[in-house]
Amino acid sequence: MDKTTAELLARKIKISEHYIVREEYEMLILKEIYESEFGVSLMFKGGTALRLAYHSARFSEDLDFNLIGIIDKKKFVKFLKGVGKKYPEIVEVITSEKYHTIFGLIKIKIEYFDRVFSIKIEISKRVGKYQKNIDYHDRVITSEVAPLTVLARVASLELILREKADAMKNRKVARDIFDYWFINQLLKKEVRVDFSDYDKTKVISELHKLLARPYWRIIDSWLE
Repeated sequence: MDKTTAELLARKIKISEHYIVREEYEMLILKEIYESEFGVSLMFKGGTALRLAYHSARFSEDLDFNLIGIIDKKKFVKFLKGVGKKYPEIVEVITSEKYHTIFGLIKIKIEYFDRVFSIKIEISKRVGKYQKNIDYHDRVITSEVAPLTVLARVASLELILREKADAMKNRKVARDIFDYWFINQLLKKEVRVDFSDYDKTKVISELHKLLARPYWRIIDSWLE
């Protein structure tokens, strides 16, 4: 994406150019993954799945997956390195294994940005007993910033909701509350948004960064 296109989309969507370009590369990476031999074994989940598969307003920074089948970890690492070689803007691919997670960090340098940015990939190594059309679905994922469509295995809203609820027990991150509210909206359930135990300045800083400007007033109303 050239600078002019990034600027036009940023003005249209009312979000930082960095998130416009980041989402383009998220789509490119997802396309590579789901057109590879590994796609059938990976269930896309988390905030970026909410954004690209369920049209959440919140931009996201990571690509998170659960295993629904066995993959060869060494071959997957080699595959990720190969993806890095396909795109000249990808300057480094770092991989590692941490506890129950396969971890990847894809570093990207765009000529009109001052700094390198990274997209983190995390795959839970525990193969779950997930049922198709209950725990996950085949869904087309799209983004208005990239002319791509990707057929992906995406976690159900109910599964993402359960994982968000678990995450909220262990950390205080404003984006989890937004995602929890968003999922319940789609499921037609009313929930009370409570930021009483949160630093309001940090909530505003995080969510204003990740949300298009028209959604800021929703966040501000929650904090009144």
